Amino acid sequence: MASLRFALHHAQETGKHHIIYITPYLSITEQTVQVFRNVLDLDKDDEILLEHYSSVVPDKDDEKEQQRRLAAERWDKPIIVTTMVQFLETVMSAKATKLRKFHNLADSVIVFDEVQALPTNTINVFNEVVSFLSKILGSTILLCSATQPLLEQTDRRNLLLSDKPDLIDPDNDYAEQLRRTNIVASSQGLTLDDFAAEIYSKALDNGNCLAVVNLKGEAKQLYQLVKELDVDHRFTLVHLSTAMCGAHRKNQLAVLKKCLPKKTGDSGQPVICISTQLIEAGVDISFSCVIRAMAGLDSILQAAGRCNRNGESQMPRNVYVYPIKDESGLRYLPEIQLGKEITDQLIHDYPEQDLLSAFMIEEYYRAYLIRYPKLVDSKSRNIGTMDYSILGGEETVYDLLSFNRRRRGLYCNRVGEQYPYAFAQAFQTVGDSFHVIPGGTTDVVVHYGQAMELIDQLSGEGDFASKIKILRSLQEYTISLFDYEFKALDKSKSIGEANGDFGILVLNEENYSQDFGFLLKAEMPLLMK
Repeated sequence: MASLRFALHHAQETGKHHIIYITPYLSITEQTVQVFRNVLDLDKDDEILLEHYSSVVPDKDDEKEQQRRLAAERWDKPIIVTTMVQFLETVMSAKATKLRKFHNLADSVIVFDEVQALPTNTINVFNEVVSFLSKILGSTILLCSATQPLLEQTDRRNLLLSDKPDLIDPDNDYAEQLRRTNIVASSQGLTLDDFAAEIYSKALDNGNCLAVVNLKGEAKQLYQLVKELDVDHRFTLVHLSTAMCGAHRKNQLAVLKKCLPKKTGDSGQPVICISTQLIEAGVDISFSCVIRAMAGLDSILQAAGRCNRNGESQMPRNVYVYPIKDESGLRYLPEIQLGKEITDQLIHDYPEQDLLSAFMIEEYYRAYLIRYPKLVDSKSRNIGTMDYSILGGEETVYDLLSFNRRRRGLYCNRVGEQYPYAFAQAFQTVGDSFHVIPGGTTDVVVHYGQAMELIDQLSGEGDFASKIKILRSLQEYTISLFDYEFKALDKSKSIGEANGDFGILVLNEENYSQDFGFLLKAEMPLLMK
């Protein structure tokens, strides 16, 4: 709300043409649109606000919907709410359909919410784009985060901040006045059994509890362990992870909001949520107690933002941080592993420092920016570039859009002389290769909610426009499988084709749990004698 208020006031004072609000995740985008409509008293058809992201489903295919599609191509409405994926893939694209909106990024107020969620491998590309928008095209850029990353301190130093970049004076005591949590970090590692016992104990003490872990497998195991502890069924248990389709996650969040206190003095209903880090950025819910598995300091502080979020308690509430023993799965998530190692080191080096302090946040990001370029994956391949690698890691977007050694070298080898032109950018190559969400995945529809009913409708009568609407609706019931997952499921005949015309693949019902979402190994129903 504060960022919207700033954007509206600044646009009015400076005559900016648009307010463009960019969020990292679809769940936050939908939530933001609803809040904006309520605050600005806009109904769904009001043309002042345009929502542009992949899960927008039109109510009907009429002239108004055609106008909305045209507006989405151009971004020519006063307020646009979109995602970081849409923004980055627009400015990196070589396609005219996407570039039609680029000119409307000029002379605008552009707000990036939860900017710490920016993919690290795109930082230098992002810095160049927003610096160009600000310094050349006259836009005002607002980077919002409770854990402001030091984007201006990369090796390239290519984020051009204003002379006074902070809206709030960092030297005042606002942070202390607004403090809602204390971080209580332990160096003692816990097994998953001990971690589950801690969750249940804290839930009994506080009435509700959120536990956030690093791995989907951990979240699933903890849910099962806590369920075993809750023999008297005192708590509503909620599991959240990216193994769930969008509609499933949305329904789980609705359960949480129904259980949690609505206002100060309201005790709510007893509830325990066990989640991966998807709940950390911008999800508007508030628990009395949060437990976080040791991770990067940015993730810990984002999890803390789900505790006493609305100031239900006048006294700060505790957020507990514990290392989990034997997190071998983190070798496949090197960025999370790196963040965890740096936080561990900071706690060791500065045992008296408050983890919520600006000093610790800055130290964390400085260390991360230094160590990230040396990052390797599970096969010891270097993956630590902030310039966005393409062409199998041989080139970066940053180089191909600047000096482009590749083109100049190929020209010299072929012609026998230096490349004669000033510009050598490979716009088409970059446009074809740049994807914020990595490829190598296959989308499948799961057995949840109205998914099978929609597939039946897709196979029935109807014109092409109505079929497209159904396909868009199916996005909420779709998950993305990595190649190794798809191959294993295909081999076990756990995936079938539901509609040949549109290439719709459906996951077997046994491979999707109403508690956990996607299961690589099917749940076998109990045989009753």
